[in-house]
Amino acid sequence: MLKQQQRACERASVVVNAMDDGGRMELRDVETDETYEVVDYIDDELAAKLGSLSAGEAVNLELVAGTDASDVFGAVRIESTGPSARFQ
Repeated sequence: MLKQQQRACERASVVVNAMDDGGRMELRDVETDETYEVVDYIDDELAAKLGSLSAGEAVNLELVAGTDASDVFGAVRIESTGPSARFQ
C-alpha cells in the first residue's frame, strides 16, 4: 500500500483498460492525452471503487508517482467520477 506522505497530483482521466486481476489499470489524461497506469492503491476500498469502473468512464484521481517509472502511479483518492465518456 501507498504512503500518504508522498507528493500527490490530481488528474482528470478516462479509463482505457479496466483494472485487471493483478490490480493494474490504464488511464488517459484528458488534458495531455498521455496514457499511464495505476498499479497501487491507498486502501482496499479505493481499489474496489476503481475496480468497478469500465473502459470509457471518466474519473478524477489524486495520484502519487511510482518510484520505478514515470508513467506508473498509485491512487490516493477519487475526487469524482462521471458518466461514461467515450474519447477517441
